[in-house]
Amino acid sequence: WVANGGAGTDHFGQWDPRKTTVTNAAGVAAGMMAEYIFGGFLHFTLDIPGLQRDKGARVWNARVVSPLAGKTLLIVGLGHTGQAVAKRAKAFGMTVLGTRARPQRMDHVDEVHAASDLPDLLPRADLIAVSTPLIPATRGLIGAQEIARMKPGVILTDVSRGGVVDQSALHDALITGHVAAAALDVFETEPLPPDSPIWALDNVIVSPHCSSVHAEWEEASFRLFLDNLDRWTRGEKLLNIVDPARGY
Repeated sequence: WVANGGAGTDHFGQWDPRKTTVTNAAGVAAGMMAEYIFGGFLHFTLDIPGLQRDKGARVWNARVVSPLAGKTLLIVGLGHTGQAVAKRAKAFGMTVLGTRARPQRMDHVDEVHAASDLPDLLPRADLIAVSTPLIPATRGLIGAQEIARMKPGVILTDVSRGGVVDQSALHDALITGHVAAAALDVFETEPLPPDSPIWALDNVIVSPHCSSVHAEWEEASFRLFLDNLDRWTRGEKLLNIVDPARGY
């Protein structure tokens, strides 16, 4: 039994589930990651960058903020994190769309769609949260064509894995303003190279893959491990078993 303290197992390669059981800590940091996502959204809808510029210049400048209420949020990947995002979105009065591999009714989500429906959902979203795992089916899931289908002025957050969103295509859309802003916690190359053009964009938040990292995370992950250890010693089924065929 291999217990992974984080959620992603794409770095494990493949294993034979008849011989090896792999578990992860998916869900342990779902709430914190959802807060990160909304922190990113609010950073831009409240025009925090503009307010900070005015403060630095000591200018009392009339600015207009934008509400989340009434907006449509698309969650790409309704796992633990996606569901935590949906719950918080409803508190803001948002319409929530979401995708998952096996669609079914879910709390706090107005419409649950199959992953294959993503192209039809993109033009409807004012805000997009990407929280799907990186598996062969999701690598390059959001590329130039998908970004072109997004509503002009959309705000995007990505807490998935580097490789799900085409970073170069997203950069181009951020330059033109087709994507108004983005909060990015994951990148195709980590650490993000110093010469990456992403650093220079004023409409991007760059964070070092830390949306799940908070003071209580390690303890919560370890509690999950201890729970599974008890199950392991008693011969019971473990929690959070990862299916290598699905990647989560």
